[in-house]
Amino acid sequence: MTTVHPYLTFNNTKEALAYYERALGAKNITRMPVAVEQAGQFGLTQDEVKDATMHSQFEVLGTTIMAADNFHHEDLSYTGFSILLDLNSEDEDALKNAKSFWKHVSDSGEVTVNLPFEEQFWGGAMGDFIDKYGVRWLLHAQPYSKISK
Repeated sequence: MTTVHPYLTFNNTKEALAYYERALGAKNITRMPVAVEQAGQFGLTQDEVKDATMHSQFEVLGTTIMAADNFHHEDLSYTGFSILLDLNSEDEDALKNAKSFWKHVSDSGEVTVNLPFEEQFWGGAMGDFIDKYGVRWLLHAQPYSKISK
């Protein structure tokens, strides 16, 4: 089985991890800094290495998101890209966690809510917000027993 994980790039991943922990309640955060011996390879000074991130990962509602620093110095834009957190609304614990997550995120004051997490015409609940980096997040809860196969 293949698993897909969003892999984000930031100008300062160390700072982004702290933001996601605070604003989204991210859990199981791991961060691999660039080793001092690799400073030249990444175009960094010895002082810059301690804050540089080669690889990291964190979980939001059990979904693993990965990230690293922008070593190619590209213009970063997440336009046209969204992270969908989808859950089974028939799973009471999952739905309770999603509602708690939504309350935390929307009360944080650190995201822009585009659509409140509420029931939609198709029978599921959906919420939509954009974080401070411009990443769009969708929270979706639907009854998995009603999904046709």
